[in-house]
Amino acid sequence: MKMDFKDALPDKGSENTVIVGILQDMGLTENEARVYMLLLSKGGLTAQDLLRNLSLRQPQLYDITSSLERKGFINVIDERPKKFEPLMPEAVIESREVTLRKNREFFLKWANNAVKSRRENATLSSARNLKSVINNTIQIISEAQEFLEIETTTELLGYFSESLLKKARSGIRILLLLFGARGEKIDEHYIDMLDFLQDVRFVSPGQFFTVIADESSSIFMPRNVALSSNGFRYGYVIRDRDMSWFISHNFFSGWYKGMEMKSSQMRLPATYRSQRIAVDDISKLLSQGIQLNCHLEGIHMNSGKKIELQGRIVKANIDSEIINFIVESGGRTYSVGGYDSQVEDIQMLELRIY
Repeated sequence: MKMDFKDALPDKGSENTVIVGILQDMGLTENEARVYMLLLSKGGLTAQDLLRNLSLRQPQLYDITSSLERKGFINVIDERPKKFEPLMPEAVIESREVTLRKNREFFLKWANNAVKSRRENATLSSARNLKSVINNTIQIISEAQEFLEIETTTELLGYFSESLLKKARSGIRILLLLFGARGEKIDEHYIDMLDFLQDVRFVSPGQFFTVIADESSSIFMPRNVALSSNGFRYGYVIRDRDMSWFISHNFFSGWYKGMEMKSSQMRLPATYRSQRIAVDDISKLLSQGIQLNCHLEGIHMNSGKKIELQGRIVKANIDSEIINFIVESGGRTYSVGGYDSQVEDIQMLELRIY
């Protein structure tokens, strides 16, 4: 009596399903993955051994073993009868990593040129499962040139922390707002492990999952979806500055309410192109009694013309609706907002603080 794949493998239920998924990510079909798993669990087997254990026809098995040999997962031992032996996972993975590294640079060069050559339009697209959410999150992170604003659970952070590490090492400013279910707390030892991050806060119950790159592109997931335990996750990939700015505005509403767990040491002079991050730092510096001189480049809201001025920052305003700072220059005061300013005198483009 033939057994199905699950019966042929050690009885570990969902663990086998996870391993099949991992092997599929490595380029195997489901049938190939289960044949390879069976060989790992039982050692070298003949075709007849495999057919006795699996619900396969001989032509199917021939195609599967030929493909596994070509992909570097098994060796075919020319005995009578032939025997199929699995290569150890360490060797398989190392070989694939070497191949991936060799191909990565060539592919990225081609892909970046292809992206640059096409006409970019604002888009909103769906990430329909967790894998898609994470892949798009890593994509958004890779695109950041100056700063990242992130609100996430610790569970989801684990999927893209290595990407953040690379960005932090390249000098990108990262603001990380962690959240959990109502009443949940974050282990401070966990925060200590994130030694490459300098600005970390915690808020409960949190607002949503988001990663925002340079306040121009972002990914968004509702809070209840981010906290879901049933495995079904989805999100939205946003390549539109207006929508990303709206999410960024709400991110900072949570940021200002959050409990500070790590805070970067401000070093002056400093240059900002994010008005929201500038306001956060200005608030800290003014609370320490530091006088802040500045050079401001922006757009005068009444005339629509570019303006540059030297002055002194005297105040930061932070509430749920208005987030700006006040500059004194030439005997006048100016309120300075960010992108899509409505009530301020100047929309900030760049600020240098001395």
